[in-house]
Amino acid sequence: MAITKLKLQLINNETDYSDINIGKSKFTDDIWDLSEFVPDKTVRLGFKQIRFDYIKNEDMKSVVKLYSYHKLSQVKPQTIRNSINSSLPAFIEYCNLNNINTFSDITNEMFLNYSLWLKEEKKVSRITGYSSCKIVEEIIKIGQIKGWNVPKVNLFVNFTSSDLWDTKKTLKENKTKPIPEDIFDKILYYAVNKETNILNKAGIVIQSQTGLRINEVLSIKKGCVHTTSDGYDYMEVVLSKTEKGEPIIHKVFINDLVKKTVKELEEYTKELRHESGLNELFLDRWGKKVVVLKTNNWGRFRLNKFIKKWDIRDNKGNLYPLTSHQFRATFVRELIKQKVPIAHIMKQFAHVSIEMTSHYLTLKEEEVKEIYSDMILSPKSKIAGLRSTEIKGKLEEQFRGKTEEEIEGIISRLSKSMSFNPLPTGVCLYDFRRSNCSDGDGCFFYNCSNYITEVKFYPILKKELDLMEKEMARFKELGRERDWQRQYVKYKYLKPLVDSLEVQMNE
Repeated sequence: MAITKLKLQLINNETDYSDINIGKSKFTDDIWDLSEFVPDKTVRLGFKQIRFDYIKNEDMKSVVKLYSYHKLSQVKPQTIRNSINSSLPAFIEYCNLNNINTFSDITNEMFLNYSLWLKEEKKVSRITGYSSCKIVEEIIKIGQIKGWNVPKVNLFVNFTSSDLWDTKKTLKENKTKPIPEDIFDKILYYAVNKETNILNKAGIVIQSQTGLRINEVLSIKKGCVHTTSDGYDYMEVVLSKTEKGEPIIHKVFINDLVKKTVKELEEYTKELRHESGLNELFLDRWGKKVVVLKTNNWGRFRLNKFIKKWDIRDNKGNLYPLTSHQFRATFVRELIKQKVPIAHIMKQFAHVSIEMTSHYLTLKEEEVKEIYSDMILSPKSKIAGLRSTEIKGKLEEQFRGKTEEEIEGIISRLSKSMSFNPLPTGVCLYDFRRSNCSDGDGCFFYNCSNYITEVKFYPILKKELDLMEKEMARFKELGRERDWQRQYVKYKYLKPLVDSLEVQMNE
């Protein structure tokens, strides 16, 4: 099991660093081997080591080691490894070019020039630039508290790395968006019916049908599929991203497609498992060695080639830039938009464990708002309800003459000001911050101005309408006028909803 925080010896300025051990290494070594703290077989050895040998200046190297040692007691080993070996080298290169020999020499002007050098000379992306500046900023700030050889004055009063690289804009640009429905259908079709590489097929099928992260999918082992006493199939996976930070064995409900695919995968890797002694199912041959597939190569070497192989393109004619995390966003969207109401999910998923329920319900409020705003507020949305015409009219006014990017911005701002409360056949826009809804548990939402539905819910609403009409006809035959009137109160609101959705579907 991976360790989030390492229990390390306390050190100070009087400590003999040659007596300090970090994993299999000593503090004074230029390479710290942390492999015993990162047992994940999908991670290469190089990603389990922190290298300091690229820092030639001993004073700077000492400060970086002190920082690394401090952070290892706070974050995962791989997190600090990525900072030291991916984000910091650019700063060391800049120091070498400009004869900067210690962190204590850094001034505001130097730091600003370093940021400018990254932008204009190195031409790095915004997120890379931010990471390369942020680690230097953090080393200096922590060093000031710890008494390391860093500047004594606060360099970051008037600006921070976040300000210099406008990270809020980056977060918006890099937001993982669900896969468009028509492209998702193509991806699943080719994966299930055409793809000959079982590893590619299995990864895409399992991600698309469970919403699991790719590292979780690649962790599955022989015998991972089980069935509950009441007949529900589920799969055990290792979840690495948990609130406590430590991996857990997690149970996720699966459908017949996933069950069949896992069985096919087990058969495909049978000989490889026997040869290697490994239990993982995502195995491949690397030269003469059998290895577990690595997450860092999945998108570049498998998803990209899959998209190119089957020529899956977006509405602009470009090959679709698929990322593995989009499957999770897509699964969440479809779960909310057209599958199972959240209340029913909680009830059904209690069959196995609380963890299984939480897998599908750990949605941030922001994620839920984005999904519902896309469903209700987008220019292409097909909605019905007492306020649907008013909502569409106001949106059309705001969208008129705007670009696609500007429209996304408008929807994003609107979603932050609205409440989206899930219902079995739509959404309630009532904001409970105002107070509890006056209808309470007796809510009959079809006659409520806060209720909005969308074409995804049409099959459910149509079925309910058909049953209601049959029931009303039966009451008429039996002469039960009072019962007929009770149904009619609902019918007169439900019928226009269904009719409106039918018209929009046929447009």
